[in-house]
Amino acid sequence: MDPVEETRVPVSMIGKVVFASLQIDPHPQLLDWLREDLARRVVQSRATRVLLDLSGLVTLDEHEYAHIVTTASMLKLLGAGTVLVGMRPGTVAALAALDADLSAVPGACDVAQGLALPTGD
Repeated sequence: MDPVEETRVPVSMIGKVVFASLQIDPHPQLLDWLREDLARRVVQSRATRVLLDLSGLVTLDEHEYAHIVTTASMLKLLGAGTVLVGMRPGTVAALAALDADLSAVPGACDVAQGLALPTGD
């Protein structure tokens, strides 16, 4: 396996929910791979929810956040709502200061809270 591809984000299932946890600072290629892997898993599993754990990220800039929002929009078209879990308060504050649309993707403090949110279906 290419050493660069070893940095792909593992995508798994928690029951009927697709789960991925970003534990390294994202770069555009990683976010593209994540988008592809999440879409593939949603289609294969017919999942209606995706939890994206961002607790491992120290920073998230507006371009990376916009990429995640676009991914969430794409997944919604495939029938799966996305919930961002574990964002650090400093990251949220920085994105707010940059006027990022924080209402674009629902959030939860942790995975348990994200799993407990109503699905809306």
